[in-house]
Amino acid sequence: MNKRQPFFTHPMRPFFTASALLAAVAALSFFASPNAIILHRQIFLEFMLPAAYGGFLMAAMLEWTGYQGSLKNTAFLLGALLMLLAAFTVFQTAYAYTNDLNLLRAQVHLNMAAVMFVSFRVSIFLGNEALKECRLKDPVFIPNMVYKNIAITFLLLYAAAELWLPLQTAAFAALAVGLVLLAKLRELHHHELLRKHYVRTCYWLQLLGAAGYLRIGFAKLTGQAVGTPPHLITLGAIFGGVMMVWLTAGLWHSGFTKLNYPRLCRIAVPCLFLSALTRTVWVKYAPGWLLTAIPALLLATVFVLYLFAFIPIFNAHAFTDDPE
Repeated sequence: MNKRQPFFTHPMRPFFTASALLAAVAALSFFASPNAIILHRQIFLEFMLPAAYGGFLMAAMLEWTGYQGSLKNTAFLLGALLMLLAAFTVFQTAYAYTNDLNLLRAQVHLNMAAVMFVSFRVSIFLGNEALKECRLKDPVFIPNMVYKNIAITFLLLYAAAELWLPLQTAAFAALAVGLVLLAKLRELHHHELLRKHYVRTCYWLQLLGAAGYLRIGFAKLTGQAVGTPPHLITLGAIFGGVMMVWLTAGLWHSGFTKLNYPRLCRIAVPCLFLSALTRTVWVKYAPGWLLTAIPALLLATVFVLYLFAFIPIFNAHAFTDDPE
């Protein structure tokens, strides 16, 4: 088999790696120009996340349809379509000059809802994988679908509230999202689950998301600025969720029978959460560095480490079906 064939046989792989590359470029865009804030937002929201979702969808397509052939041509077609749709973002940039960030913030909450939806299936696999090595008899992990559905519903309501409802209504909607995400953490409060690094990753990204929404709600009710808390959501929760799916699906569909994140990626995950904390919680102590430079370098490091870990894996292993 051609050395490059395993990499391009299935669209999940080029979509995941292209998304990671776009994330690194977006994080480093501040160093290209001090006025790159619009480019920074557009690459993350319009390029990186859609590419990640394309990978998520294509990873599940074979199982859903029972299709056994190669999706190489589909991968190139979808990549071209993504670039075509990206061209439309040039026209969308016009609204950014109005200084009305409500539509952009709404996209953040919609992306959070999408991550909650996609990561539910992954969380089932992570929980049951962790229980394979526990001392309990015939354990089964079933995450609470009700919490997931309530969280997604409130996220959609909050996105709408940001656009059309009064400030106080949006504040209470944000608090509701944060409290639901906190409640959802209860399903992971077991030693047999949290002793595994991949379950802790799932736990931390939900915790940071909950903290971000609670902080937004509190800030709105008290009249404080809300520019910083969304970064706790985007960096910690959304990108954390995307990374968790990349790592899990990347190993799962590459023939690995035991889930163990690569060493480079086990360094990348704390760097991702650290970038979220430096951009939000600690930024007031050294705003000159922690506002952009340090978080940007940490974020770029995260996705570069992912690329170094998974490009060799994708090149060396053929795409495999769902092992369970």
